[in-house]
Formats: sequence, C-alpha cells, structure tokens
Amino acid sequence: MKLLNAHILIRLGSALLWLLWPGLCPADLQPLDNAELAAVSGTGGLSIALDEVSVFMHTGSFSYIDSDTGNALTLEDLALTNGASLPAFFAAGDRDVNGDGLITPLTLDVGAIDDPASPAYGQARVVLEALDWFQEAALHAETLRFCGQDLGTLDIGVIHRPSFYWMVGAHESGGIDWEYGTRLSIDTFKLSYNDLNDSLAANGIHFGLHDDGDPADPGTWQMTGLFQVGAMVEGNPATFDVGHGEDGLAAVTLKLPMQGSLRVASLQWGGTDFGPMAIDDIQVHRLTVRFIP
Repeated sequence: MKLLNAHILIRLGSALLWLLWPGLCPADLQPLDNAELAAVSGTGGLSIALDEVSVFMHTGSFSYIDSDTGNALTLEDLALTNGASLPAFFAAGDRDVNGDGLITPLTLDVGAIDDPASPAYGQARVVLEALDWFQEAALHAETLRFCGQDLGTLDIGVIHRPSFYWMVGAHESGGIDWEYGTRLSIDTFKLSYNDLNDSLAANGIHFGLHDDGDPADPGTWQMTGLFQVGAMVEGNPATFDVGHGEDGLAAVTLKLPMQGSLRVASLQWGGTDFGPMAIDDIQVHRLTVRFIP
C-alpha cells in the first residue's frame, strides 16, 4: 500500500512539474484590437436560464437633485411588486414567451460585427439577448414630488417585456455606442393627483416594430417585432458621451436614433376617455439630447 502511494505521488509531482514548467508559459494574455478580434470565430458565450425568480424591493425615497438649485424630482415610498402586492416575477429559458415555437435562454456574448458590408465591420461589441423573457413587474410610488410640490401617486405596471436585447461597444472618442431593442407592453401608467382620486392614465401601452391592426380598434392589435433605439450594424448607433461641448460646459450627450411603433389602447384624463392612440412606423434618423448639470 505504501509503494502504491509513492507511485501516485511521483506521478502527481511529474504532472504538476510539466504544467508549471516556465517554458510552457511563453507569454502573458494580450489584448486584441478590432481587426484581430474580427478574425476570431467560433461558438461560446453564456446561456442563462432563470426559474421563477421573485424580487420585492421597497425604497424610502429616490431623488434626482439639481446641484445648482437644490430642486429635486423625488419618488417616495417606491416599491417593486407584481402589481398585486406580491414580489415581482422573472423567468427566462423555461417557456416560449414570444410565440416563435422556440424556448431560448438569456444569452451573453462578446465578439465583433462580422458583416464586411457594415460601416462598423470589426467593431467589438457585447450582446445581451433575451428573446423569451417572462416578467410580471410593477412600480408604485406613494408620492411623486417635483421641486417640493406633491404631484400625486404614480403607478406603472404591470410591465411585460417578452423580448429584448442590448448591444454595447465603444467609439474612438471614448464614449459608448449602443443599441437596444424591445417588445414592451404596460397595462397602466397612472398619476392620481388629488384627494378625489382624479387621474391621468394611459392604459394598454404597446411598443414594437409594427402593428397591422386597426388603429381605432385595440381588439385587433398585434404588435410584432422590436422597437429599436440605435442601429450599430447600419453604422448609426445610439451613443453616450460625457465631456465638454463647444460652449465649454460639462454635459452628458445622448444620440438616440430609433424606429418602431407606439400604441395606447385608452388615454384617460379626469374621468374622460379620449380613446386609443397610435403612432406607427416611427423613423428618427437623428435625435440629440444633452444634459448639463
């Protein structure tokens, strides 16, 4: 028995010596530039399945404050639920949510745009994709306060997002190129603004690429495709930059090209129903938003 143990130790020692010998580790890891990364191909990445994840969140207050004036936009007693006082619910990779006959998990991949015809050919990017994402999530803020004024109670939900993706890269000036696509529906966006419970409400909100249903009849609506912000492969990404503009002021600058459709089944204000609203086939080629603190 002792002889056998000696043989095992000798073999283990030889294996470790072979693995750790300096001559077998000739170089450290080196970063690849875009051209080198574009030449790499293969399969990989991460696939993630979520099985009935429940999340409950309560925050006393959430504020965005103007550092110059001290004025703030504040959400007080903010809660994330499923819309029925239970925890919000999330799942991926366990059901066919988008109705294409496939069950697809959440995926995360790193690579490069490999279409030679693309203006962004070879650009490195990270892609998070969830084509079968199930969620029941709603936000409730007991008080929406703006510049110290109580504007009422805010409810958003239930929020459904059966498919979405994020694509993120970088550009030479140091900012971020990105693209976001989603099919999204929100049961209700409601602001109740006085003691009589009067409200401004949009019910049955739908974002997607296109809907062939009659704009005047929400019962015929069937949104298809994804509402898209940015188009990286086409060379027109959404961008995020932080820096000084030509006026010398520090700012956050967003460029937000987008395409898609927006429909609202019912718009109500103060008890009056203004009916459905449809804004179809939106094409925004250039839109710049600048925030100056």
